[in-house]
Amino acid sequence: MNAESVPHLRQPPSRACGRSAPPMLNRAGRRHGRDAGAVGARARPGSERAGQTTTKVLTTDGLRPAEREAYWRHALSGLLPVTITILGEGGVEGSVRLHRAGRMVVAEGKATSQDVQRTARDISQAEPEYFQIAVVASGVCRVSQDDRQAELHTGDWAVYESFRPIQLLFDSDWHACTFTFPRETVQLSDSERRLMTARRMEGGTGMTGVVSRFLLDLARTSEHVPAGQWERVLLQASDLVASLLSDYADPSEAVRGCLQRTLMLRIKDYIGQRLYDPGLRPPEIAAAANISVRYLHKLFEAEHRSVSQYIKGLRLERSRRELLDPRLADRSIATVAFACGFGDLSGFNRAFKDAYGTSPRKLRTAMG
Repeated sequence: MNAESVPHLRQPPSRACGRSAPPMLNRAGRRHGRDAGAVGARARPGSERAGQTTTKVLTTDGLRPAEREAYWRHALSGLLPVTITILGEGGVEGSVRLHRAGRMVVAEGKATSQDVQRTARDISQAEPEYFQIAVVASGVCRVSQDDRQAELHTGDWAVYESFRPIQLLFDSDWHACTFTFPRETVQLSDSERRLMTARRMEGGTGMTGVVSRFLLDLARTSEHVPAGQWERVLLQASDLVASLLSDYADPSEAVRGCLQRTLMLRIKDYIGQRLYDPGLRPPEIAAAANISVRYLHKLFEAEHRSVSQYIKGLRLERSRRELLDPRLADRSIATVAFACGFGDLSGFNRAFKDAYGTSPRKLRTAMG
């Protein structure tokens, strides 16, 4: 069977066949009135404000065999467009549950054998860039990205990114969970993340096993996590994964650009120490690192962001962490903003809303 690119559809394919769509269930288990196209439009991380959660379940159950394939292609493109090749002779059967919580989407899928790819044709420059984790609950998954392939068995996990071609190959029945969140929440550079994609993280031993069990349990119980806690879950999960991935880099690749990475660590450490200073500028940073301002900008170009964008992003992330910290609930928003290096409160409020889709006050109230 030939693979085909799956666009976002506005009506479930089964309706075109003159039948009603298979049931979509809300978190209470009742039939939900929206069609599958709404899932694709609303499931993306960051598309709604922090503190809000939605759950959708799509399944081929109840469909005629001739309708299942089109519907399944539609269902898997609910988050991001993908290209699917169905393997085997018996057609496809499967279900997927999408739980969107703040800036994270947790997806749990069970299905028959298939090849799921996100090809260059599927990727749009206009789409947000996501960091993703796949954990295998049962079966075998081969994850390929950046000229590497990892074979994952039960409990194993790997990371990949949405804005470069990716393949998830399932040769037999499978059950897997994926976690999708904005790229900028992972505190690794672009080059560091490229070194970490499509590497097998063993699910049976050590800290990688602890993370595997944590992620699988989170996927299975995601609907029971209070909405106000999801932002903290996102930050803790991304920090833990980033820390582990840094320890598992291939030594032969990690030595490349060692001097530049060491220099960047020094620069970022200096920025972190001076982040409270609203007057922090590239000339001061370059002087502290004994390099030219031009070379400083060149180093950050490799990460596809400017020095100012990095500083602003760091300040926003730190301010959000402080606003979410219950131990700092007595600190005013202005105190948090100034302590993180913002020169005026109105500018901080605008930047915060542009970045996170909600105001600092509403975020703190939602996390209440």
